[in-house]
Amino acid sequence: MNSTSHSHIGWIFSVLSFAGLMLGCQTPASSPLQINVWYGTDQHFGQLGLTQQWINVLGNIQPDTALQTLSYSINGGSPHVLSIGEDGRRLARNGDFNIDLHQDSLQEGENRLIITAVDSLGIQVSETVNVQFTSEQHWPLPYAVDWDTVQQIEDVVQIVDGKWKLVEGGVRTEEPYYDRVLAFGDTSWRDYEVSTSVIFHDFTLPRPGPPTFNVSHAAIATRWPGHDFDDNQPHTKWFPLGATAEFRLTDNLDSCRWRVFDGEHLYVEDSSGIRNIELGVKYQMKHRVLTIHDSLTHYYVKLWEDGSAEPSDWDVVAEEFTPNNIQSGSALLLAHNTDVTFGSFSVIPINDE
Repeated sequence: MNSTSHSHIGWIFSVLSFAGLMLGCQTPASSPLQINVWYGTDQHFGQLGLTQQWINVLGNIQPDTALQTLSYSINGGSPHVLSIGEDGRRLARNGDFNIDLHQDSLQEGENRLIITAVDSLGIQVSETVNVQFTSEQHWPLPYAVDWDTVQQIEDVVQIVDGKWKLVEGGVRTEEPYYDRVLAFGDTSWRDYEVSTSVIFHDFTLPRPGPPTFNVSHAAIATRWPGHDFDDNQPHTKWFPLGATAEFRLTDNLDSCRWRVFDGEHLYVEDSSGIRNIELGVKYQMKHRVLTIHDSLTHYYVKLWEDGSAEPSDWDVVAEEFTPNNIQSGSALLLAHNTDVTFGSFSVIPINDE
């Protein structure tokens, strides 16, 4: 082989080495996957009671562009594939995940949840979450939370969806999107009244299709058993439930109103109580659920500006007449495509009208 051939081969190897170096700079090997479990790797559920049939472990993985698969296993069991990234519903941002674990998959006491990610080079990273679980408690009623005395949000409610943060006087959505949800109470709660405050800081204009589905609101829901089974991960079927009472925002905040519905049998929209809402102003809101008889339930809602006298009348009284209504369940605070602060809240039992 002559010197020219040696030079030519050397040049080829130089080009290939440089190309490999450049490609290597862009591979996941130089940016290892990072699994960020929101609310920590030591989590507890059921210490006050179980708000629903699921527990939720939330988080995000980056860089999501390098991710090939994401899965979890519980207590050494078989792996389960997770959905990742914005889905127009419960997953809001690129790389987000929500592990919905059914109560029946957990054992009393300590459970070991392993989250495993594999990148495009086949490199695997894992994160372990220690889940403390008990099914033996019933959520106390009456119940009240003063956010200014709370150290961790998950000590007093179950975080079902979204990133939330403690702020002065309340808890605020950190990344507004489709139904950001806090749950409290359990199946022992039947007839009760939830009172809280809300400040609307900003909102996404309601438009058809995901993620607003033509609605932006802050809501209180009652008698919720948890998302129903469907083919999605995480499950997205939010009914059946008692009812969700949504205070809806309009484009110019000049015709805001209540909507009370259950996704199946009940739909009431308040056309007479239209009002203007101001961003940054605190409002009080209240939702009561009361059994009239086994096939008839009433839902009462009202909203008024903080500092003014509470109206004696309810803004809406909605009747759900069906033998298939949900008889009991937990309560929810929901922010749907809104940046809101929910203030301290209280729940009292309602024994009769």
